Amino acid sequence: MTQMVQQMVQHDPNGTTNGTTHPAATTSSGDLLKSREWTGQFFTGAAQLPVSFVFDERSLRGIPEEWQPVSARHRIDANISETVFEGTDSGTGLNIRVEYTEYHDYPVVEWVVWFTNNGDEATPVIRDILPMDGTFSGSSPVLYHCNGDFCSEESYTPEETSLIAGDTLEFAPNGGRSCDGAFPYYRVNFEGCGLTIAIGWPGQWAANFHGLGDGVHVQAGQEKTHLRLMPGESIRTPKITVLAWIGDAIRAVNLWRRWYLAHILPRPNGHPIRPLLACCGPDDGVEFTSATEENQLRYIEKAKQRGIPFDVWWVDAGWYPCYDDDHERKWQITGSWEPDTERFPNGLKPVSDCAARNGADQLIWFEPERVRPGTKLDVEHPEWLLLVKATDEGQLTGKEQANRMLNLGIPECRQWLTDHICRLIKDNGIKIYRQDFNFEPLRYWRMNDDPDRQGMNENLHVQGYLQFWDDLLDRNPGLWIDSCSSGGRRNDIDTMRRSVPLHYTDYGYGDHPVKLAFHRTLYEWIPYYKECTLSWDAGKRSRFDDRIDRFSFHCGMAPMMFATLDIRRDDYDYDLARKMFDIWRRASDLFLYGDYYPLTPFHRNPAEWVAWQFDQPESGRGIIQGIRLPESPQESSTFRPQGILPNSMYFLENAETCEKKEIAGDDLIHDGFTLELPKRSGAIWFYRMKVFSESNRVSTS
Repeated sequence: MTQMVQQMVQHDPNGTTNGTTHPAATTSSGDLLKSREWTGQFFTGAAQLPVSFVFDERSLRGIPEEWQPVSARHRIDANISETVFEGTDSGTGLNIRVEYTEYHDYPVVEWVVWFTNNGDEATPVIRDILPMDGTFSGSSPVLYHCNGDFCSEESYTPEETSLIAGDTLEFAPNGGRSCDGAFPYYRVNFEGCGLTIAIGWPGQWAANFHGLGDGVHVQAGQEKTHLRLMPGESIRTPKITVLAWIGDAIRAVNLWRRWYLAHILPRPNGHPIRPLLACCGPDDGVEFTSATEENQLRYIEKAKQRGIPFDVWWVDAGWYPCYDDDHERKWQITGSWEPDTERFPNGLKPVSDCAARNGADQLIWFEPERVRPGTKLDVEHPEWLLLVKATDEGQLTGKEQANRMLNLGIPECRQWLTDHICRLIKDNGIKIYRQDFNFEPLRYWRMNDDPDRQGMNENLHVQGYLQFWDDLLDRNPGLWIDSCSSGGRRNDIDTMRRSVPLHYTDYGYGDHPVKLAFHRTLYEWIPYYKECTLSWDAGKRSRFDDRIDRFSFHCGMAPMMFATLDIRRDDYDYDLARKMFDIWRRASDLFLYGDYYPLTPFHRNPAEWVAWQFDQPESGRGIIQGIRLPESPQESSTFRPQGILPNSMYFLENAETCEKKEIAGDDLIHDGFTLELPKRSGAIWFYRMKVFSESNRVSTS
């Protein structure tokens, strides 16, 4: 295949691109040089580290010379090396350790800071710890930021803000979950270049971006630290990830996606998670409170009889004993983590075995951090639970009155939970561990901190949470984790190293204009997520589609698709479903591994079109998907696909209609690609490229 055309594209403020060719999102020497220019300055020595803190009322930066800092560098593998900077205060025994990681195949660096008390007494107070406290030079900075998930149609809204000299933008999530109302992923655009910054902290982080005349000063860390360390104790900071790039924002997006897929997307059994089709049969109860061994086995067999080729059998909340005082099942009554013997007398193993016989893995929902009064954990281990008490400033919320929080910062608690969940995984054939978290933890942490230990409960809990997941993955080869937290409220980069967010929001599952807007943002940051085939534009909001049509399938396509079919019913068009599943199978790898080009601006307008493209320049293949939303008066729309090469011929196919076209690359560049669709419909066009040489010989890419 010929060299990708290296023509830069002017970035459109609306988030689309004003051209039809774009440089491949592979690492260039310019990217690496820019990375060394921006971040290399911080790691030439211990004194230059971009770390600041106040210790015993002394403001410090890096590791002070009197702490006798040392450093050591080693290779982790062919593409990653690590340098460790370390020093110790001889008077108190406080040790600081900075672990700095360099990627050699991408212009990415990361670092995390540890503080450990190696002395015999409590340390003086350490406060205002910032693992990111440094300046990046560049002209005309613009900050790309987002508001995360908070169960609203306004979630995942991208914004661009010019950072004028003297201006400061400050960010922090709500209530202690990392993506609740704020999003720990940022891009800073300078003229012709920029940097991407991610904050890895599944708790309450804070960040600010301060505009300078010739750059941006960035600070980020755990929001509140004012604490003493007891002998032997350690705390860690958020992990900071910085990617540097030359070009515009859309190239930054695809460089990030490629790095993410290469180094962040989990790899169970050494293989990256592939696109999968999920299916379920919860019966008529709320969530899975009416699920039984009998109906789960029956629904699995019926789904296969219907010809639904599912890869995952999904069992969500309510499979455990969750009885109230009237012996009614309520899924929120968590804290007794065993299969409900009334409904699953043989545990969940018969269900997972049946799923496996039909070629599927079993997914099971958990919420270990929430404990309700009277459940097993509440009765047997009250010493492991954090409670919130009413204060003069305000009364407890309903959730705070009902919930206790399992304190994963207690090693004995974390170890018990690890052993218990590992037993459940093995005994019940669980292949996908789904963890939810449905309340705000921040007041539980802070109200139980001593005055000179502020931030300690949060820090220890975060350490315990990440260690718990690491141990689950280590002890259960092939297991993978689904991260959920009232939707997508805890999907920071450190959580994503260990999981994928199959349920990225609790809002608008069948609200097409809204969820497609969510997709537009998510594809820039987290390439793997799940979407379902629900349609709510007819008015009814249910867990199943009441009408199955092409439109609901088009709006539900993502790297994982959830088949929201009520398999008990006989009146669905299962032939259509099977056809659409086949098309999704063909497209799903491109959704996941293709370079992503949004072809329409961000919007939630039901009277508009939505379109995007996923392109694999290495293979010359890709897809263009267009969706005409229900109220759009526009019968046709023309889009300008990216990555198109002149002197090439493109073969395009609509797999639904079997329509085929041949269009010259020059024509696509100059005229674009036009779709004509009825209202409330969509189309996917697959394409592949043939390259014409100067002698007019044709080679298939």
